[in-house]
Amino acid sequence: MGLSFDTIDGGELAAQFRRALSEIGRNIMDPNTDPEAARGMTVNMKFKPSGTGTIDIEYEVKPKLVGAKKAKTTFLIGQDAKTGKIEMREYGASRRPVVAAVEPVGQQDCDPETGEIYETSQGPIDLREMA
Repeated sequence: MGLSFDTIDGGELAAQFRRALSEIGRNIMDPNTDPEAARGMTVNMKFKPSGTGTIDIEYEVKPKLVGAKKAKTTFLIGQDAKTGKIEMREYGASRRPVVAAVEPVGQQDCDPETGEIYETSQGPIDLREMA
């Protein structure tokens, strides 16, 4: 018998096997998947005799991969006091959280990035006039 795994269909079966094995390796190394979860591969071959001394062969190679692992994060939502635009940002140690905006008192402008209110130099405020 001159058949081997490497010679079937001119080496195509072996090539599909190597591709599936490569996909499994990439899936294991993917940081978004569980590195300890089991992967697998199925090599399915069907032999159908044709009655004239020949056999038709159908084959299929399927890798069984692990999907992305579950993840969780937190978003904060707020409204820009100047523009009224709703903003969402991800909260985290290296991210600056957005603070819910409030309606401005008076007509003061603010920096849309930091929320800092721009103030003009007016000099001292006379609190007796406000009473």
